[in-house]
Amino acid sequence: MLSQIKTALATVDSHVYYGTAVTHGKDLPWDYIVFSRDTLNRKANRAGYAFVINVAIVREEYIPEGLEDDVVAAMEALPGVRMVEGTHEYYYRVKPNTKHTVEMVVLHFTVSRKL
Repeated sequence: MLSQIKTALATVDSHVYYGTAVTHGKDLPWDYIVFSRDTLNRKANRAGYAFVINVAIVREEYIPEGLEDDVVAAMEALPGVRMVEGTHEYYYRVKPNTKHTVEMVVLHFTVSRKL
């Protein structure tokens, strides 16, 4: 499933990383997507389980309008993947050794699997 997620996200952004963006070039703008596993939950009926996948969209200055929608559409096009209901938070930092603001939103998705 992780390779399918990476492929889907690559249709939205050419810079997609799993876990961290440690391989992202130092001199490149902080414009990329990072996805990772968050939690694994067993379903109450014991017939399966669900992963929570976090997708962080990171952009210098601001995230262009509509990019979140593109990520949600790419993720939900995958079988069994749905965006988690509720709040998805934005975070702001200053890029080290610069005066550039970095905006990030973390979107949460569930991936269901049957046993």
